[in-house]
Amino acid sequence: MAKEQEEKTLGKSDQSNSLQLDFEVSIFDLFKHYFQVTVRVKTDQLEMNFCLPSWTPGSYMIRDYGTHLHKFEVKNSNTGESVHWEMVDLHRWKLKNLPPEFEISYIIYAFEDFTVRTNYLETEFGFINPPALFLYPEGKLEQSSTIQFQVSNHFPYVYSSLTRSEEDNHIFFAENFDELFDSPFHLSKQNSVFFTSGSTKHELLVEGDVTFDFKTKLALDLKRITETQIDWMMDSPNPYYLFVLNLSLPAYGGLEHRASSINYFNPELIYDEEEYKKLLELLSHEYFHLWNIKRIRPIALGPFDYQKPNLTRELWIAEGFTSFYDAYFLFHSGFLSKEEYLSKLQSDIFSLEDNEADYWMSLEESSFTAWTKYYKRNGNSHNITVSYYTKGGVIALCMNLFLLKESKEKKTIRHVFQKLNEIFVKTKNRGFTKQEFFDTVKEVTGVDLKTEFNQYLEYPKPIPVDHYLDIIGIQRIQTDRVGDTGFKTKEKNGNLYIQKLLHKADMASFDLMLDDEILAINGKRATANSLQKLEKNLGPGEKFHLILSRAGKIKESMITASGYYKTRKFVIAEDCSDDRKELREFFLRNIV
Repeated sequence: MAKEQEEKTLGKSDQSNSLQLDFEVSIFDLFKHYFQVTVRVKTDQLEMNFCLPSWTPGSYMIRDYGTHLHKFEVKNSNTGESVHWEMVDLHRWKLKNLPPEFEISYIIYAFEDFTVRTNYLETEFGFINPPALFLYPEGKLEQSSTIQFQVSNHFPYVYSSLTRSEEDNHIFFAENFDELFDSPFHLSKQNSVFFTSGSTKHELLVEGDVTFDFKTKLALDLKRITETQIDWMMDSPNPYYLFVLNLSLPAYGGLEHRASSINYFNPELIYDEEEYKKLLELLSHEYFHLWNIKRIRPIALGPFDYQKPNLTRELWIAEGFTSFYDAYFLFHSGFLSKEEYLSKLQSDIFSLEDNEADYWMSLEESSFTAWTKYYKRNGNSHNITVSYYTKGGVIALCMNLFLLKESKEKKTIRHVFQKLNEIFVKTKNRGFTKQEFFDTVKEVTGVDLKTEFNQYLEYPKPIPVDHYLDIIGIQRIQTDRVGDTGFKTKEKNGNLYIQKLLHKADMASFDLMLDDEILAINGKRATANSLQKLEKNLGPGEKFHLILSRAGKIKESMITASGYYKTRKFVIAEDCSDDRKELREFFLRNIV
């Protein structure tokens, strides 16, 4: 479990600012889900502000973690007397007339919800998302600190990618707060397994009631995936990496960190072959962030201001390219067949085409407004909000295919990322601008990607995917055009309600609202399967009549069906030109 790094001294302080910080984390009440945090401070300053972050990097929404901080106190370490403090805003505490040594203590409620970005404490495990738990001294994010856990009575193991004390494996060291906030902790009763890929030692902790055989199988599968990614980047950036996979409760999600990732998946699905591949895709996605976003990143994504949004228009690179490569790495690691991989590509493409969002929001707007639109979704978001994950992945595919065609030496995004890593990570130690990204593409491949694709970044405009797939002889087949009602329903107590409204270009506006109860369809009493019966014989442009109950009032509505293709898929064209076959073979056999 120990991270192999240089030895450090417990309580090491930054002498340049005469400040020393030592955190102690304990369990205040396990059954009520409370952590207790004590910060022991030594300083020559008479006044300081301490802040709690309001968001977590990688999860772009202000979350107001101060909501769960209680019983804030400050005391003189030597006399036990209270020290004056006041809360000056929702995330900041001002301390005055400070003695040379004092202690800050507070309680954190850790049961808000079960996610990768919130603290969680229960009898089987504890999870700490550091920005939601640790105060930092304002203006001193560079300050080092120690973190000691007093939790052995409940949890014998504390997992983290931070450097661990050789004398006490419940003590960790953080060089600065950026490192601390990017290094989550998982408290557990479970043992881990290890594997090595490249020059990196990987540790896998699986939380939940699973067999040891499952853990070893997953470790072997992750070894194949991580080796594929390390070979692709020709780089193994850190000596240690921690996978945490929580299989305790039905959940799905992951969050990347500089030397670890936290992943949640439904334990009821892990023995289903198709669902297990989705788990591998999630883990592949978060691992590729080890390079793409944690190191190779848009310039706005670090250093961070933990009190306000760090806005960027380039999440289509950071998340979109990662979304393309997560499944691509699975394919080239042998976990997906050619047919399964093509099915994954077409699923993303069709999800973009199933609503009008492409005409409402550009990729760059999708990235820039993630804080207020993507992460704060409502009943209409699917109609007007483009996902920088999905459309970013599709544009990454199209860019790669265009590069294969236009680059005489078959240079691809792989070579671009290796160059970005060399220039901006290892030499300049900073992020890149949009123009620097495209300049690097042109330097490496000789191809001007910006001229070709910028219109699909800056404007709400669909990408002509068929045009780019044709480069490798993959074509669309669409047959059986049928009618579409334009809404989805849900059943509740045997009654039928409007659950989702779909806006489509070929559909006239109609008077339906979310949660309207459907009483009758075409004069017949509505039942749980009435909508399926209607859709079975509905044609494009055909009208149908609804009787509704809305807020206790009876209403009627006449709807005109739109149309969609019941059968649609992308297929490999065997009768295409030899140059298309050659590029297709390159794309499928070589990892671009």
